[in-house]
Amino acid sequence: MKKLFYLSTLFFAILLFTGCPYSSELPIDSPSVKVKKEMLGTYESRSSKEDKYVVTAKDDNTYKIVKTTKSSSDKTTYEGFISNVNSVPFINLYEVNEYDDATTKKTYYLYKLVAPEGSTMITLVPVTENIDETFETSEELKKFISANSSLSFFYEKEEDDYIKVK
Repeated sequence: MKKLFYLSTLFFAILLFTGCPYSSELPIDSPSVKVKKEMLGTYESRSSKEDKYVVTAKDDNTYKIVKTTKSSSDKTTYEGFISNVNSVPFINLYEVNEYDDATTKKTYYLYKLVAPEGSTMITLVPVTENIDETFETSEELKKFISANSSLSFFYEKEEDDYIKVK
């Protein structure tokens, strides 16, 4: 029984200290990059088949992502849009809650998006959560990303690969 307790504690400690992507109340900029039709479809994580992600277009510039957990059928909805910084695409991703309204502040999670032309796999590279700077405007945030995004420590070590299954 003690062994199970220690293993459980270790598991939760690992989860607690696993890096999360940088979050901000500001997006990098406003949605202006057109949705790419080849990005739409159903994806599974390369590391786990537990979750399915259905990516659709919410509008001309915004993606809607519905994550379904297979074992429980729980659904989480996200929306996101692409911002280009130094010709590198970043996705501004936020969770959508059914209780949100126009006054609800969003929390954006920022990832570098790697989606090679013609590939059936996309990679999300989380921006490091270790950014201490604060930003008053999206323009300040974008300028900071522009100045630092070429540095390897600007990103978390763990990348998330997603393979298009439909």
